[in-house]
Amino acid sequence: MIILKIIGGLGNQMFQIAFARSLSLKYNEKLYIDTSVYKNYKIRNYSITNLIISDYVELFDKKVISFYERKKLEFTQKSYHILQRLFRELRKSDVIGKKVFNFLMKKGLYYNFDSYYYPPLTTDKKIKCVYGYFQSEKYFSDYCTQIKRELKVKTEPSKNEQVLINEISNCNSVGISIRTGDDYLNSKELNVCSENYFIKGMDLISSMQKDVIFYIFSDDINRVKNRFKFKYNVNFIEGFKDYESLRLLYNCKHFIISNSSFSWWGAYLSENPTKIIIAPNRWYNNSSKRPDIYFDKMLLLDV
Repeated sequence: MIILKIIGGLGNQMFQIAFARSLSLKYNEKLYIDTSVYKNYKIRNYSITNLIISDYVELFDKKVISFYERKKLEFTQKSYHILQRLFRELRKSDVIGKKVFNFLMKKGLYYNFDSYYYPPLTTDKKIKCVYGYFQSEKYFSDYCTQIKRELKVKTEPSKNEQVLINEISNCNSVGISIRTGDDYLNSKELNVCSENYFIKGMDLISSMQKDVIFYIFSDDINRVKNRFKFKYNVNFIEGFKDYESLRLLYNCKHFIISNSSFSWWGAYLSENPTKIIIAPNRWYNNSSKRPDIYFDKMLLLDV
């Protein structure tokens, strides 16, 4: 069996379940989702239930494994975070590395919070636990087509959303995803994209495409309205749930994304074969090297 300890917002959830789903397909084993984090985590919701992929998983019940196995997983996860903290504070490194990943993997523990891809090894352990971000297409590339299809939204759109879907789908739409939440603006590591980056992106895509119409997505749309001065006409997307915004975003034709997993998936799931995806050339301020979240179709713009 595969047990995914899922964390974070919808974009992070999608990376995690994409990797865990690829393991369940590889091993032909059932995938269980442990959502216990969301009992106390009120910043984001567990939203995978609104995606097609939720039809292929089960919610984790503690009765599925023994008390000993549950405690072992809790201990290893806490130990991993202690190790991560030691690497950051003592070695001044954002990388725990491939050796630790491989060591744990042999024990059935697919743990990785590094922003880099490490090729997964095969393990014969009956219980396999996935815990980490796994932010790279490479983690599910063997089943890419199937997983992309399963990560589409299955929940029926509201009337208001359907009107916007039709509008976005029938014009040369550009989805612009802007992070302006306090967690982003206050982060020395994440705060990468300035207003100037998005303006340059709009200039660039306007020079490459005719009759573009811009749609603005954000985790704090009012802050964007108050702080940003756009020289183009824009349409603000607001009043929708996270999975509804995701569906609206991936129905756009082209994209200007921020360093956000939600932005990434919106662009990645688009069916437009000629889509342009403009992304910041720096994802984190303190990365020792370029993270593996980038993929080939991205056009990188200086930030």
